[in-house]
Amino acid sequence: MKAVILTIAIAVGMASPAMAESPVPRVVVAQPLPSDAKPRPVTFARAKAEMPDGKTVGFFKYGVICVQPMAIQWKQAATGFSRLKDVFGEELKAAGFKPDSDPGNLFSDPEAGQTDLQVGALFKSADVDVCETTFHVTQTVRVAIEWQVYSTLKREVVATIETSEGAQKTRSVNGKDDGRSVYQEAFAANVRSLLSNDSFRKVVTSLPEAPPSSVASAATKAPIELAGGAAGSVPISDATGSVVTIFAGSAFGSGVLVSSDGYLLTNHHVVGEMTEVRVRWSDGLEATGKVIRSDKRRDVALVKTEPRSRTPLNLNRSIPPVGSPVFAIGSPLDPHLQSTVTRGVISANRIVDGFSFIQSDTPVTHGNSGGPLLDEHGAVVGLTDWGVAPSQGSSLNFFIPIGDALDFLALKEGAPPATPAALPLAPPQRTASASKAHAKP
Repeated sequence: MKAVILTIAIAVGMASPAMAESPVPRVVVAQPLPSDAKPRPVTFARAKAEMPDGKTVGFFKYGVICVQPMAIQWKQAATGFSRLKDVFGEELKAAGFKPDSDPGNLFSDPEAGQTDLQVGALFKSADVDVCETTFHVTQTVRVAIEWQVYSTLKREVVATIETSEGAQKTRSVNGKDDGRSVYQEAFAANVRSLLSNDSFRKVVTSLPEAPPSSVASAATKAPIELAGGAAGSVPISDATGSVVTIFAGSAFGSGVLVSSDGYLLTNHHVVGEMTEVRVRWSDGLEATGKVIRSDKRRDVALVKTEPRSRTPLNLNRSIPPVGSPVFAIGSPLDPHLQSTVTRGVISANRIVDGFSFIQSDTPVTHGNSGGPLLDEHGAVVGLTDWGVAPSQGSSLNFFIPIGDALDFLALKEGAPPATPAALPLAPPQRTASASKAHAKP
């Protein structure tokens, strides 16, 4: 993503009468959130400028009394976005908001793609004043920003907010900026103004009840019974209709319908900390899904949505023997590749970090996460979880046994619908019309 960075391009020969010193911008302090507030994660997604390159946005003045001004022109650059993102996150954290990742924690688990609320900054105008005397340089920068808050779940801009703030820094002529540059400080002042805006605070803190903690044991959860699956075997070609793409922010994964009343299984790392996700069925219809339960340790999650009369797949706790054929269904790499079926065999059963995994050479990749691994009868035996990187010369992938997913989420299998009994055939009646029907012409 391209960032907006103000660079000084001085146009020689732009002399004008002496100009008054630029007033000091006001100090902006973000109003902190109440201690009991539950803010939603927010990510700074992009920045763009409305001003064209070459537009005069201020003046560079020098000399004992800062005269002889030369024009400063706006210039966009394609570098520095990460620093603006860090500044945005630092200001959110300081005010008690929740950035998508902790900019000061090297071991944080970034989930920017799984963040519903994304913020963009449109730079509307800039006013720059630089005064360099024999010993000091004073820089004053003001920027006006239109902030757009976008919900990836609703797929619309849910708030538009304008701020206009600035910053001033003075340093020795030969000195360097200490910490943030004056341009970053001006941006930070606008961020603090945004965080104090009532509309922004309302959007960010309006959050449905969070799903139960992922560290809670299954024993503390009330069991949920899954309304039965399909009667008998399901052709793999038909099973694709019960597999969905799950959108959590701008990230996506897969899931599988396991109950006729709309329960879906997927990975915790697909839904992240989201409480609502968007679900797309194989025919393109979409619905909202609510994250009911999630267990980060076992990387499983339960989502409830409207099934629209679709048939859930059967579940098979008995892992087929090594060498048995299995099939994976999901949305590898791109949502447009939804309902992709791949085939392999079960190559081993492994214990990794204390958890059981089904090892298979069935090809899966990013986007397959949370999708089902099926036996040859179309029953779910596992959920796609992770794999060995192809760069290491491997095509091995690992799947969570469906029994583990059920146990860690405290789910009970419902009885599958009974197969209708075949009706006895009545003996044929020997009628004249019947005799004629079987007669040769």
